[in-house]
Amino acid sequence: MTPILLGLAGLVLLVLLVILAYATWVAHKLTMVERVSVGGHPSMLGLSWEDVTFPSRGDEVQLSGWYLPATADDRCVILLQGTGHHRNSPQIRALRLGKDLVDRGFSVLLFDFRARGESEGQRSSEGDREQWDVFGAIDYVTGRGIPMERIGLLGFSLGAGVALLVAAQEPRIPAVVSDGGFLDYMIDLQNWYVGPFHLPSWFAIFVAFTGRVFFKADFSRVRPAQVVEEVDQPIFFIHGEDDQVISADETIELHAISDNPEDRIWIVPNTEHVNVYRRMPDTYVSQVSQFFQRHIV
Repeated sequence: MTPILLGLAGLVLLVLLVILAYATWVAHKLTMVERVSVGGHPSMLGLSWEDVTFPSRGDEVQLSGWYLPATADDRCVILLQGTGHHRNSPQIRALRLGKDLVDRGFSVLLFDFRARGESEGQRSSEGDREQWDVFGAIDYVTGRGIPMERIGLLGFSLGAGVALLVAAQEPRIPAVVSDGGFLDYMIDLQNWYVGPFHLPSWFAIFVAFTGRVFFKADFSRVRPAQVVEEVDQPIFFIHGEDDQVISADETIELHAISDNPEDRIWIVPNTEHVNVYRRMPDTYVSQVSQFFQRHIV
């Protein structure tokens, strides 16, 4: 091989190594979550509660949460938080929302995704293995004697996307509320780490590859827009019109793709990311509880 060809081969190898190193760094950043201590407690709101633990279905990671039983305890809503939040997300006021749902006859399971709150795990998978976590939560609730057909999912941000992905795999779940959801994590990779640096669009594939190989997180499995049409269950789409984290246009597009006459959509003016309940709690709980009451029978 001539010196010129050797030089070109070395240059190509160097470029590939730089691309791989940056892709690995991006995947590392995406899967790192700052663990925040769980604040608040159900007793502060006068609620009955149980401290619970259960395994994630796929890999037995132990997850922690609170179970808030309603009087009848025969139907349950599982709340799914956003990427950096624990079971009592202060942004969402999750525990207070749980109390409002209990007051309307729904038992509620609040739990920490892996690597958050008090659950085991060192890294997020940004919606990939969190699907296993939700299936573990469903297994816990059905183990209490509540049938799958009486379990609803209420997800926020990342949790909204995960709720749709789970519903596409488990048609017995009767109803889903998606609050502040997103279209496709691979598109988000493109928008956050590829486009701003003028990298080629295929770079996102390298990030997905390194995430899967080094951090056990397959971002290519976190694409709600590709499965929402397969969700036969009714979906209630909620989004703040002034959301600067995830555009409300993404929820509008999800609703259009779903194309289910039983779906509902509520785009709330003058409201930011997953802030609808915080801004108008009574209206929010009324809308959401009526939706679940209609479809969890």
